[in-house]
Amino acid sequence: MFAMGRLAIACGGTGGHLFPGLAIAEAVRRRGHEVRFFISAKPVDKRALSGAGESENGVEIPAVGWNGLFGAVPFLFRLIGAVRKAGEELSRFKADALLGMGGFVSAASVGAARRGGLPYFLHESNAIPGRATKFLSAGAKKMFVGFEECGRHLPKANVSVTGTPVRGRLGKISKEEALKKLGLHPKRHLVAVLGGSQGARGINEAMLRGLPALKSLASTIQILHLAGEAHADKVRHGYDHSGFSAVVLGFCDDMDAVYAAADLVVSRAGAGTLAELAACGVPSILIPFPAAVDDHQTANAHAFADRGAAEIVAEKNLIGTELGQRIARLLGDCVRQEHMRRAARQQFTPEAAEKIAEEIAHVL
Repeated sequence: MFAMGRLAIACGGTGGHLFPGLAIAEAVRRRGHEVRFFISAKPVDKRALSGAGESENGVEIPAVGWNGLFGAVPFLFRLIGAVRKAGEELSRFKADALLGMGGFVSAASVGAARRGGLPYFLHESNAIPGRATKFLSAGAKKMFVGFEECGRHLPKANVSVTGTPVRGRLGKISKEEALKKLGLHPKRHLVAVLGGSQGARGINEAMLRGLPALKSLASTIQILHLAGEAHADKVRHGYDHSGFSAVVLGFCDDMDAVYAAADLVVSRAGAGTLAELAACGVPSILIPFPAAVDDHQTANAHAFADRGAAEIVAEKNLIGTELGQRIARLLGDCVRQEHMRRAARQQFTPEAAEKIAEEIAHVL
């Protein structure tokens, strides 16, 4: 009988870091080990943990963002404080290892692990790794990556291509059950517009501008628009008197139902979202976040779309009703939709969480 190990997972900041971390935690626990989550102070982190029944199992680590050379001194002081806090929490938890999922919380936590001589692992979901990941990857016991393309940027790391883990309940609910769960019309096609856990103003505005191009479909489609908490009221007002059946939410805890119910998803190209689209086999129009570091969302989108799983459009090209036109064309082409579904499912790596948990278990 092996002794139970303890794994800290630093995964706060965005849903793209947190949800894969939750999936890995499930697999690690199935092997008899204990998990603690290191998250940021952002409300989305607490909400995601609460939705997963983990509200008592998260520890806040101060997030530290780089604001350029003029903010170098404050950044350094904040980073030292974050590393110190992470080190204290690792000691309090008596962690045997750390898994960093990317982002500022991960960087500070890995810094603390290195300082304390604690073995650590990293996971990078994106096709282009972040700066902190590049710097820290050489010292990792194993560098797990979501896309094969990512490994080419990490020549000194011990790379394992695992894919990006998704929550176990994704892909397990029927379309009919999902529509009922979300309170949507059982016979209308569903277009799901996902702004990400923070919302995406560019997508929100492009969708509202595009509605006139969808007028001929107004009686046969419905729209579920996740606009972000800060933008929900404005977007909801934009649909008023438009003639469309639309539900606007700031955030949704039932993403398994959203993917299962959707005939088409309009989304950013975060790696976590792409992994979820693949798991559920949903056709998509991807609009990469233009300000992403190293334009990594465009690289993610191409890694997905070049295999036929999605359509890509740059946000700067969404002029006038362009997004509505693209949605209408895709909804009118059943053959292409089916091809996209098959191509998306081929990108799914169902054993990603298990592969990662197995590697980590050797150290625990």
